[in-house]
Amino acid sequence: MVLNIIKYFVDKDKVTEFYKYLQEELIPYFLSLPGMKEMRAYRDDVSGMVLAEMEWKSYEAWGKAMDNPQTKKVGGKLSSFTHGINWELWSPSPVIPEPLKPKD
Repeated sequence: MVLNIIKYFVDKDKVTEFYKYLQEELIPYFLSLPGMKEMRAYRDDVSGMVLAEMEWKSYEAWGKAMDNPQTKKVGGKLSSFTHGINWELWSPSPVIPEPLKPKD
């Protein structure tokens, strides 16, 4: 498992265009890629920062997706609607490699 985290701020004058881009291009495209397990997003209500997570089955799956020219085209548009983009790549902890959940 590999977790790709992207943090950014949406340009205030491009919010409507950005949501259209997400719904019509970015989200459907990334969900169609082999090895994509799930996608989530969160927003800080105070600062407006967005945190998006994409979980991949492996580094190999993530790497193939990122090397795809179409990924570069679709993902590259993100910077035309946002600023302050930060990308992170995480792998599982050797101590807690799978999610822990409380017992009922």
